[in-house]
Amino acid sequence: MSIKEIVIVLILIAIAIVRFLFFIPKAPSYSSVEGKRVELIGQVSDDPDIRLKNKHLNIKIDNQDVNILVFVGRDVEVSYGDKLRVKGILEEPENFITNSGKEFNYKRYLANKDIYYLIKNGDIEIISTGGGNKIKTLLFKLRNSFIKNINKIIPMPESDLANGLILGVRGGFDEETNIEFINTGTIHMIALSGYNVSIVADGVMKTFGLIFSQTISIVFGIIVILLFIIMTGASFTAIRAGIMATIMLLGKMTNRSYVAGRALITAGLIMIAFDPRVLVDMSFQLSFIATGGVLYLTPKVINWFRFITTRYGIREMVATTVTATISVLPILLYLTGVLSLVSLPSNFLILLIIPITMLLIFITGTVGFISPLVSILFGYISYLILLYILSVIHFFGSLPFASVSIHSFPLILTVLIYAFLFWWVFKDSHEQR
Repeated sequence: MSIKEIVIVLILIAIAIVRFLFFIPKAPSYSSVEGKRVELIGQVSDDPDIRLKNKHLNIKIDNQDVNILVFVGRDVEVSYGDKLRVKGILEEPENFITNSGKEFNYKRYLANKDIYYLIKNGDIEIISTGGGNKIKTLLFKLRNSFIKNINKIIPMPESDLANGLILGVRGGFDEETNIEFINTGTIHMIALSGYNVSIVADGVMKTFGLIFSQTISIVFGIIVILLFIIMTGASFTAIRAGIMATIMLLGKMTNRSYVAGRALITAGLIMIAFDPRVLVDMSFQLSFIATGGVLYLTPKVINWFRFITTRYGIREMVATTVTATISVLPILLYLTGVLSLVSLPSNFLILLIIPITMLLIFITGTVGFISPLVSILFGYISYLILLYILSVIHFFGSLPFASVSIHSFPLILTVLIYAFLFWWVFKDSHEQR
């Protein structure tokens, strides 16, 4: 690492410390009305999160730097930017015990989104509509229209999986299906990942490359990546992937080589400098570690699978599946206490067809804007593949030995495992030096 890179790292760390000490919102005190029925006025600050039985609304309270999570009925018609009068019992979030026996820090999870209170079974009255950022409003409308195009053709629960693969929407699954995703180690499929972002970037580059120069295509690519991240809710995982994709495109524009590992570290440091709370966000941790594992462990692990053909990238797919599993296993055991014994076979039977599945789903939703009749053909093929994926997950997830619960996986053991993996990856380069 050069002196310039060390200086940049130190500056980003200093920015992170300053932001954490002075600019991260602190929890407001509503102790005088906590547990009592309140009436508040605020604006829906994000696209409603539709769950199996209800909707979650993120409400920005007027004249206050605080957000409140409000639960309303699934059929309640409300949109981003609506100004609401909310009535209900004000509560502070409480942690809960998961099916594996681990405590989920729900309070910290919401605090990372600047949400410190919630109202269950809220009564709402729409005061006005059409507020909020115009670009976000347009993007959310596009997203919801795309989802409707999918839902018209593909039935549930296959449509829920389709929306999860493309847009990271995961609220429609019932509890049993969610548990099967966790038990099979395939929950990552319905969390927006860098793969989704890379597909968007690649598609935009190829489309605009047919008409414009490379520089203009790259500019359009960066803009579309930014808009796509906003449209899908700007999760930490998507932001990390978006930063890496942007670094890659800027490298192409300036004729500089792209080093994925360095881009990963840069993306992580930028995100930590912007909001240090990402360090305790589970999705960021899993995304960062899994990506690092694929980048650095795959060259070592791929030699284990010389007996597998290289056609269609099968050997590489198997190696990346194994390395991603190895990489996230220690932290998953520490955070969730779930050890999936069927993760590898489940992922092997699914991951090879995920790219074509995502492409067909994207075509189905896009063609639905032009010709719903034509989109039925792509939707039917998508449905058959999605049915196969859910069948694999259900088969392995329902096995009595699918997973084992480990209630107390030590933090020190987690750190030691990652220290060993770090040594294993970099020992050869150290010896060569």
